Amino acid sequence: MMTNQVIEFAPFHLAADKTEADLIAASERFQSEFLDGHKGFVRRSLVKHEDGAYADIVVWADSSASERAFAAAGQNEAGQAYFSMIDMSREHQPRKAGAMEFFSVVGTYG
Repeated sequence: MMTNQVIEFAPFHLAADKTEADLIAASERFQSEFLDGHKGFVRRSLVKHEDGAYADIVVWADSSASERAFAAAGQNEAGQAYFSMIDMSREHQPRKAGAMEFFSVVGTYG
């Protein structure tokens, strides 16, 4: 079956002054105050790699839903609070092509 769904993979590292508990609280607020009401949102998992990196894996109904959410999230208080958990100076290092990576699920929404 063909679908127009889009998967967003957004890896990040936690800001130095934030804890995982802070991240989960901000994630739950972002979910309830922004994503749950956003047209085209399907589901999201917040995951953690053994090296300490996190990632949001979000499924959208289509690319336009993803683009609308991306444009609006930074203007939303809950979005701003969630993004403040992220160390914007640190990039997630891509792994070798063909290498498998495993993440543990921290939260699932939708």
